[in-house]
Amino acid sequence: MKLHLLPSITLLPPPHETADDAQIIEDWARGLDWVKWLLSSVRARTEVLMVEEAAWDDFADGVLRETIGPALKAAWQAAQAGDLAGLIAADERLSAQLPAELARRSIQAGAVLLKSTRHARYQAVLGRLREAVGQGRCTGHIAIVWAAVGHFFQLSLTNVIAEYLHLEWDIATRDLKPREKPTGSNGIAVLTSQVMRGTQAGEALSVVARR
Repeated sequence: MKLHLLPSITLLPPPHETADDAQIIEDWARGLDWVKWLLSSVRARTEVLMVEEAAWDDFADGVLRETIGPALKAAWQAAQAGDLAGLIAADERLSAQLPAELARRSIQAGAVLLKSTRHARYQAVLGRLREAVGQGRCTGHIAIVWAAVGHFFQLSLTNVIAEYLHLEWDIATRDLKPREKPTGSNGIAVLTSQVMRGTQAGEALSVVARR
C-alpha cells in the first residue's frame, strides 16, 4: 500500500499590529511539546552537541549559519522531494565541513535518533536513508536525520529548524541555572527566520504575509 502524506505546513497565529516576525514564531513554537518528544532520546543521551560550554553566540554566528543551517534546509527539501541522493549529498557536505570532533558528535546523535524512530511504519525516504546509513553509504549526521524525521512527521521547515535550535540550547544549558533563552539577533526565533530565508543578521525578515 502506498502512503500519501499531506503537504507539510506551518500554522502561525494571525499577527498583532505590534508583533514582529520573531515574536510570532516564538509564540507559535511554544505549542510544540509533542515535537520535543521526537528528540527526547537525543536530549537524554547526548552530553554535548555543536554548542560547546554554552557558547551560544559562537555557535549562532559560526557553525549554524555556515554549515548546520544550510544542511537542515537542504536535507528537508530533499526529504520533501523524496530525494535520497540529495540527503546523502547534504550528509557528505557536513562531513567535509565540520571539524572532526563536531562531526563525531553529530553522527552519534544522528544514530540515536535513527534508533529511536526505527519502528515507525511507512518510512519512505527516511527508511531509505536509514538503509543507506546501515550500508555505510552515508554517515547520518543529526541535522540530516532530523530533517528526514521531521518531514516524515509532516513538520514544516520552520518546525524542523526551530526544534533543532531548541535541542542545541537545551543540551548546552541543562546544567545552568537560570537558563535564560537567547535574545536579540541570536534568539531562536530570529535564527529560525534567518536560516529559512538564507539571510544574515540585520537583514529584513518576513515569515508571514501581512495585509
